[in-house]
Amino acid sequence: MNLKEILETYTPKVPEDELKNRVKAFQKELEADCALLIHPPDIYYYAGTKQEGFLLIPKESEPKFLVLKHAERASFECPFEVIPLKSTKVLGDTVKELVPSVKSIATELDVITLALYKRLTKMLSEVQFTDVSQKIRLQKAAKSEWEIETLKKCAFIVMQAYEKVIESVKEGMTELELNALAVAELRKNGHEFGETMRGGRMEGFAGHILSGISAATPSYMNAPLNGIGISPAMPAGPSFKQIKRGETILFDFFGTYMGYLVDMTRTFGLSPIPQKLKDAYQVVTEMHQYLKENMKAGSNALDIFNGVIEIAQKSPFAENFMGYPGNKVNFIGHGVGTEINDFPFLAKGLEMELKENMVIAVEPKFLFPEIGAVGMENTYLITKDGAVSLTQSPEELIEK
Repeated sequence: MNLKEILETYTPKVPEDELKNRVKAFQKELEADCALLIHPPDIYYYAGTKQEGFLLIPKESEPKFLVLKHAERASFECPFEVIPLKSTKVLGDTVKELVPSVKSIATELDVITLALYKRLTKMLSEVQFTDVSQKIRLQKAAKSEWEIETLKKCAFIVMQAYEKVIESVKEGMTELELNALAVAELRKNGHEFGETMRGGRMEGFAGHILSGISAATPSYMNAPLNGIGISPAMPAGPSFKQIKRGETILFDFFGTYMGYLVDMTRTFGLSPIPQKLKDAYQVVTEMHQYLKENMKAGSNALDIFNGVIEIAQKSPFAENFMGYPGNKVNFIGHGVGTEINDFPFLAKGLEMELKENMVIAVEPKFLFPEIGAVGMENTYLITKDGAVSLTQSPEELIEK
């Protein structure tokens, strides 16, 4: 079999119409002679490939994918013209050849390295560079029908892993053992390990199993749950801590497929779970009911955030919401798609109109130092009538 036959047999492609429609919408908003995209998730969003290179999108004509490696695979995956590029040294001349009299180039200034930016501005010294990141992120926020169906497949992958974990958990297992079973189930069903955080750290992270005190152990990640981890080199996630009776266990995982991801958290445990944690979980359940009813097209993301905060403040556990004093995060939800931190966000001080077909992972959690945590996270599809959960695993606090 040649390469094309191999790829046709074993890998799907992003539909050509999907990509071309995205490019047309992007070009309408483009305020430069062309865009030069360097961020792999953005290149994938418009070109359907993550081969190494640069995506050149002129204001008026079809994109060109300037490929460093691998051009033949890129030609199969991408519906636009693929141009092999020997090295970045010729990038400037190639851009000027393809876009004559170029005076302005839009690129992703939020993620470009300083070294590459300096090289580009030296090679294209007469060109004005502007930032196009915000336009890209806003376009990516509302999903197409194809994207929504893809996200549903992601949800199935993570839900299957949760079922495996509930079936397999036993007293005395380490977090790492149970985590390994979850990851194996994810992979068996097509999980890609494609988690990408725009401008942030995400080293080999598919999610984690955290039990008892581990779930309330702080570390570097800008997330309520961090975990103990294995060493200072990986100071978050599951550890060699053994799972015990009388503590909660949190399953917090991504499911990824075709470059997209969903996020889901569930809480369970081996009886007897302390009544305090059960009561806190009831507040989490109330929050999700509020989200389902109120997080709809036309609502303000900040109003939704404040509504959830109000529920937390009326509970006996307000100081433990999204962390505890000195270890709190200031958000409760984040958009998901080709990146973990797509738009929109449900966060302190951030206003944004929620639109139909936006997809948001919302994760209210309560953390109690030296005790543990409870929480639930669903990935929600925004509709005109409310929020519909794509992650439809049972939401009750399971006690085995």
